[in-house]
Amino acid sequence: MLSIKQIKNTVLLSFDKEVELNNSVSKKFRQEVLDLLTKPFTNLFVDLTKVKNVDEEGLSALMASYRLSEMNSSQVSLFNVRENVLKAMHKKNLDSHFYFVDRPKPFSEDLLMV
Repeated sequence: MLSIKQIKNTVLLSFDKEVELNNSVSKKFRQEVLDLLTKPFTNLFVDLTKVKNVDEEGLSALMASYRLSEMNSSQVSLFNVRENVLKAMHKKNLDSHFYFVDRPKPFSEDLLMV
C-alpha cells in the first residue's frame, strides 16, 4: 500500500493505489511516518496524488507527523495534494503547518531532492 524510497536523510513516501486516508489506512500511514521520523533531520516528502479523500483520522495522522517532525528537527513536505484533501486540511487549519511542493519534472525515483 505504501511505497518508500530513502536516500540518506531524505525519504519519499507514496501510496501504491488510490486510497481514502481513513481509519484503517491512516493507522498504517501513521506507523510508517513514526518509524521514518525517529531519526533527526529527516526530510520526508509525502506524495498525496493517490489520496482521494481524508477523514478525521487521516487529518490526525498528518498532524502527528507534523508534531513529530517538529520534535526531531525534521521536515514534512506534501505534494500533489488534491483539492478536496486541501479543503479538509484548511478547514482544520492544518495547511499552515506543512510545506507544499510541486512534483519535480521529470521526477526521478532515485533523486528525491536537488
